[in-house]
Amino acid sequence: MNANVKIEEIAPLGDFVLTSYTRDFGAIESKFPKLNADFKAEFEAKLALVKDLESSLVLTEQQKGVTASLYAEANELSKELNFLKVYVKDAGLNFGVVLPLKQDLQNGNIEGALLKMEAVKQFVVTHKTALMEEGMPAEFDVVLANYKLSMTTKNNLQNEILNNRKQLTEVNKVHYEELKSMIKKICSKGKLVFTKTVYEDEYVVTKVAQRMRAAKRTA
Repeated sequence: MNANVKIEEIAPLGDFVLTSYTRDFGAIESKFPKLNADFKAEFEAKLALVKDLESSLVLTEQQKGVTASLYAEANELSKELNFLKVYVKDAGLNFGVVLPLKQDLQNGNIEGALLKMEAVKQFVVTHKTALMEEGMPAEFDVVLANYKLSMTTKNNLQNEILNNRKQLTEVNKVHYEELKSMIKKICSKGKLVFTKTVYEDEYVVTKVAQRMRAAKRTA
């Protein structure tokens, strides 16, 4: 398949191809008798199986929500650190402990940021009086602790989602490959049967994939 079809696009692509294949079944079978009723039933069964697998992988939207929330929180904390940096500087202290955390947050290195949060919190606790004199809120150490707890929870959930999807996809990879092979077979034969007709594009995988993605964008 030369359409750079992602694994999560195989089932939707199968749906598009099935519509054309069902309509044109007789014409295709007449030229390629191995694509008979048994093959069609096998294709439909495999498509249904992969769609069932996809229902257990409906984690993408959840993953997007967790990721968006995590990075929004990282951005909020980064802004808070801008003030802390000034308080530290005005108090005559070394703000070097703050900069690596801020850099990790800006670069999206959540794992690294979580490791550095405790050191910054301890710095704030140690120099709390001096920093409060420059304007730092008294509860800023608690704010940092809350950010760390919340971001750790979201980061763990995101990792769990990614790992679950990866494991489920890997275990069932053979089914995706078999379905993809069937789609390729139907398209190659269908394209030949309908060369230079209005139906030819419905068996060109790249064009079917384009239609599929356009439909998803407008859904």
